[in-house]
Amino acid sequence: MAENNQQPPVSEQLPANAKLFSILAYISVLWLLGLLIKPEKYSAFVKSHVNNGIVLCICAAICACIPFLGWLCEIPVVVFIVMGIIAAAKTQYFTLPWFLGNIKIVK
Repeated sequence: MAENNQQPPVSEQLPANAKLFSILAYISVLWLLGLLIKPEKYSAFVKSHVNNGIVLCICAAICACIPFLGWLCEIPVVVFIVMGIIAAAKTQYFTLPWFLGNIKIVK
């Protein structure tokens, strides 16, 4: 059975643009916005999605360096990006599948 990585919606008080910056975190290097703009950079919700965005950005960069086989590895990365965007739009935390969920860059 597939493990459900979706949690219930966030109950904490979120900054006004937290949902926007959480969605942008999954689009290339736009995760920088969530790290630099106040008050979103102090939100645990935004930090969680920014961390996922950084991990997926690094994975995509590594996969892009490997000819042909790397292109096949990009497919799960794109799927995880879409899953993260959907979770952020629903104001839910999202944990990346496999070993990627254990990588913490932003604390």
